[in-house]
Amino acid sequence: MRHEADASTYAGTPEQATLTAAMTASLSAVAPGSEMRGRVCLVTGASRGLGKETALGLARLGATVLLLARDERLGNAAAEDVVRRSGNSSVAVVVADLASFAAIRSAAADLRERHPSLHVLVHNAGVSVAKRKLSADGIELTLAVNHLAPFLLTHELLPTLRRGAQDGGARVVTVTSMFERFGRIDFEDPQGERRWVGPLAYSQSKLASVLFTFEVAERLAGTGITANCVDPGLVATDLMREHVLFRPRWLKAAWARVLSTPERGARAAVYAASAPEIAGVTGKCFDRRGRVITTSRRSRTPALRQRVWELSERLVGQTFGGS
Repeated sequence: MRHEADASTYAGTPEQATLTAAMTASLSAVAPGSEMRGRVCLVTGASRGLGKETALGLARLGATVLLLARDERLGNAAAEDVVRRSGNSSVAVVVADLASFAAIRSAAADLRERHPSLHVLVHNAGVSVAKRKLSADGIELTLAVNHLAPFLLTHELLPTLRRGAQDGGARVVTVTSMFERFGRIDFEDPQGERRWVGPLAYSQSKLASVLFTFEVAERLAGTGITANCVDPGLVATDLMREHVLFRPRWLKAAWARVLSTPERGARAAVYAASAPEIAGVTGKCFDRRGRVITTSRRSRTPALRQRVWELSERLVGQTFGGS
């Protein structure tokens, strides 16, 4: 297990190394008391784990924080905890099942009405299932929640992000994983209908997340909306709760001692969402120490980005940015 001070997950380029020192030095400045007041932030998958800690970090910075959760009861409990621990009462819950395109569109419509401007959109929600499952729309669940949901939600909230961009800029932050390096996009069988393997479906979805980030960054360049992804490291959350090696309590306790905490992992997303010195930085990936990291060669292939983008538009039935 890497120590917090060890080298980044990925090897950085010389150009990125010059950025790292300044970013790492200022990471400590993104702390309670920093100015995020008046900024509206939406965090998905915020009822527990990384999402909840990310919401807490942004609330402590004074932001208005919206916690998107599938379960209203868990979402409300998380919001109450965030308010209590941050001292910030500007916290609310948005209930939506990200495994449903209709639910995403409905939640986005409600958000557009309640908050005309959105300054930060953090795509944190994710699944890792032990058996192949389908979303409400008949899409393989891992692909639907981990990639297509961020794709569609970003599209649906683009008008509010554009208005947020006119008020100090807007940021789209997507939580990915070091496992994107093992990802392959199977264009012949993207939903695992012929052959489904859980880790392959997961790594494919995380590669798609990075490809999505870099394509959004390019398409929205010059609009005041930045798009970056983050790697929180290996974190002890219940993402793997369906897998046999994570079910027993004694194994959960063992994993908790080996893996990082959600609080430490959330630093990556909080940094990317709030650090003033990267306000104009786009198309990058950060770790939890604020360092730029180099993602896989596949993720930086424009032709692959385009193919995944077209596949995504086809699966959600929506041209990104179009009506």
